Amino acid sequence: MISYEPLFNTLEEKDAKLIDLLNANLFSSRTAAKFRKGESVQLSTIETLCKYLDAPIEKVVRIE
Repeated sequence: MISYEPLFNTLEEKDAKLIDLLNANLFSSRTAAKFRKGESVQLSTIETLCKYLDAPIEKVVRIE
């Protein structure tokens, strides 16, 4: 199972929200919905987030 809890925790630490990433055109609204629902997203999207947030992958996604 995929968990994006680390992403939401990282966003909270950086005083940001998922909508801020969406507004920065990092991904589509459909992908944002996938994050909220805990569904799979492309690894390239995870890579983009890691680079944008300057965070390791562990701060974005966790496999449970």
